[in-house]
Amino acid sequence: MKRKLERELHTTEKADKFIFPAINVVTYGALAISIWDLVVLQHGQYSIGWVTIIGIVLFVSGLIIYLAARLTLGRLFSKRLNLIEGHKLVTYGIYKYVRHPSYTGSILFWLGFTLLLNSVLGFFVMLLLVLLILIRIPFEERMLIRAFCQQYIEYMKRTKKLIPFLY
Repeated sequence: MKRKLERELHTTEKADKFIFPAINVVTYGALAISIWDLVVLQHGQYSIGWVTIIGIVLFVSGLIIYLAARLTLGRLFSKRLNLIEGHKLVTYGIYKYVRHPSYTGSILFWLGFTLLLNSVLGFFVMLLLVLLILIRIPFEERMLIRAFCQQYIEYMKRTKKLIPFLY
């Protein structure tokens, strides 16, 4: 049984070897495009309008959600898909409402950041981040089901993935 779990965790790690770097490439690529958009296409003329205001709201909301997730998990938090010795399933705090609040926070934060730079172009490129996170979640959830069995399945029934009460 232990050998099978190790093999399955290794499979998750292999999937994450593609997804994790892809998330970084998309994130930093979209930021570079957003800065290029501001400097070249907008001629460095920064103006505060409705796009900026939406960006601020998304950015701040995402930062708060992400920090709440990180603080709730503490030493259990990892950017990689892995479990540590003595790993416990966290279902309190912000995790009482959604299973992946750090992803929710990251999505809002990074989408908001591109809009803060008034870059609708960067925003559309950053939407690839959402796609990559949606690809990554099933790998993470399979890993957690293997580790926590029925406890995680019950948790999945009580909570949504990313957006409370919706999804």
